[in-house]
Amino acid sequence: MLTFDEQTHTYYLNGQKVPGVTSVLSPLTDFSRVPPHVLQAASDFGKAVHRACELHDLGELDHNTLDPALWSYLDAWIAFSADHSVEWEQIEQPAYNATMRYAGTPDRFGKVNGRPTVVDIKSTAQLYPAVGPQLAAYANALQQPYADRLAVQLKGDGTYVAKPYTDPADWPLFCSLLTLRNWCARHSITPKF
Repeated sequence: MLTFDEQTHTYYLNGQKVPGVTSVLSPLTDFSRVPPHVLQAASDFGKAVHRACELHDLGELDHNTLDPALWSYLDAWIAFSADHSVEWEQIEQPAYNATMRYAGTPDRFGKVNGRPTVVDIKSTAQLYPAVGPQLAAYANALQQPYADRLAVQLKGDGTYVAKPYTDPADWPLFCSLLTLRNWCARHSITPKF
């Protein structure tokens, strides 16, 4: 049984902690120069955007209670969904890869333009290189290694950018980082990235 502790962003399988996609990829992203309060505000805003999109897709969003700061981001998501004829099979559902023993929560999995696709929603100002390995990890956790991988960057002006990720090195890179993380944990070593 896979569970997720949102407060600590930690996954557990039958009570045992397992690495999450975000923590495995953490060496690829350095936000050390960003003041902690700015980073926290961006994280909180991103979570609010995700939640608004999730509630919309589930048909549970009360638009009258939505913070006006989120409207344009939700409009961008609605436009993407309409433009690409999306049909979601999974929305924000944790997944576990039993072979590699890691977990993650893909934002969406389903059909985009009729093709199986793993989608990650971003409200960041730019799409970082680690998004490719992140999506590859999600695809493999879903047992959909050949699914299309797509990041949808929602913008404050109500537009979006849909960026496909096709680099075949994304999955091996994630596996390498996971292997290094697990090896270091077994030997009580803190890697110096």
